[in-house]
Amino acid sequence: MARYLVVGGVAGGASTAARLRRMNEQAEIILFERGSHISYANCGLPYYAGQTIQERDRLFVMTPEKFHAWLNVDVRVRAEVTAIDRASKSVLVKELDSGRE
Repeated sequence: MARYLVVGGVAGGASTAARLRRMNEQAEIILFERGSHISYANCGLPYYAGQTIQERDRLFVMTPEKFHAWLNVDVRVRAEVTAIDRASKSVLVKELDSGRE
């Protein structure tokens, strides 16, 4: 089975994970995002800045749980990839909340 690790969420990472899923329904896909949110509505930022959208949380329309349910992608937020070893096909990930690597 193919395994893909995607570093970073938001537009680039979430789009890449979604594309990988469309290309291979059987693949294992893990998305690491060091922040708390994997995606937000970029197009809504001017409306938030202009106070048409009052609540900041309304910009976060895709949660890790929704993304997993929708595309079967293992999403790990607050997880920072600190090293990539391509030869051994491994990554070092720091869980930001616990400090565990």
